[in-house]
Amino acid sequence: MTAIFALAGALIVGVSDFGGGIAARRVSPFATAGWIQAASFGTIGLAVWFVDAPDVRSVDISAGMVAGVSGTFSFVALYAAFARGKISLLAPTSAVVGAIIPTLVGVARGESLGFINVVGITVALAAIVLVTQERSDADEPGSTPPLAFALAVVAGLGFSVFFLALAETQPDAGFWPLVAARVVSVPAVVAIAMRFGGMTMPPDLRWIVLAAGVAEGVSNVFVLWAYQRGPLAVAAVLGAFYPVSTVLLARVFLSERLRRLQWFGVVLALAAVPMVAVP
Repeated sequence: MTAIFALAGALIVGVSDFGGGIAARRVSPFATAGWIQAASFGTIGLAVWFVDAPDVRSVDISAGMVAGVSGTFSFVALYAAFARGKISLLAPTSAVVGAIIPTLVGVARGESLGFINVVGITVALAAIVLVTQERSDADEPGSTPPLAFALAVVAGLGFSVFFLALAETQPDAGFWPLVAARVVSVPAVVAIAMRFGGMTMPPDLRWIVLAAGVAEGVSNVFVLWAYQRGPLAVAAVLGAFYPVSTVLLARVFLSERLRRLQWFGVVLALAAVPMVAVP
């Protein structure tokens, strides 16, 4: 079930990230994150009442707060990157960084993985790297500048902290760690957005960011479930598959073309799923 929830959460958040990237090309990343985080908070606020939470500890709340801060500013960095370059290139870049660190931490903690799991994780990481392979000419219109790559890496580092923090919570806490995350993150990002241009969102973008926020909230629920039950390495790698949906949406709606190597990476990613999921 860890593999299923991690993968589902990844694909759903990939859709959310695409919506955020579209909005961030017209308004500030802070305003975009503020709207999406607020809608996500509403979704999580509803979900929390449908799951029992018999034992919510202080460590669960603290970990949720850390996840909220790191996750929110990771999204700001990611949206800022998307506003500056090709989404189909930058989404996998952040995913590589976000997957590798929790995977290494899981292995360092002594998590036991079978041979097929190790092969699957290796193939999955290779797949994510292949998806990033795209020619980019600095003088070509629409090329991706170094700053966009740097922001994508920063986002990936923040996501790794987000994932590791959620892994410190326990299943009996239910979804309350996510509530704690949003209680911290929403006021913070809204305050910063008000300082740098405000929270104004064009009417034609509001439904996009609200839908992205609902998707982000649902994906957080799935990701929390996966990380609470581990193993961490499996959840981290499958959670990094979000570029699959992001890249495909960028191809369909923004006409961002994929090279053969990128399509091969998508195929490898799909092939790696059952290998990682084998108990």
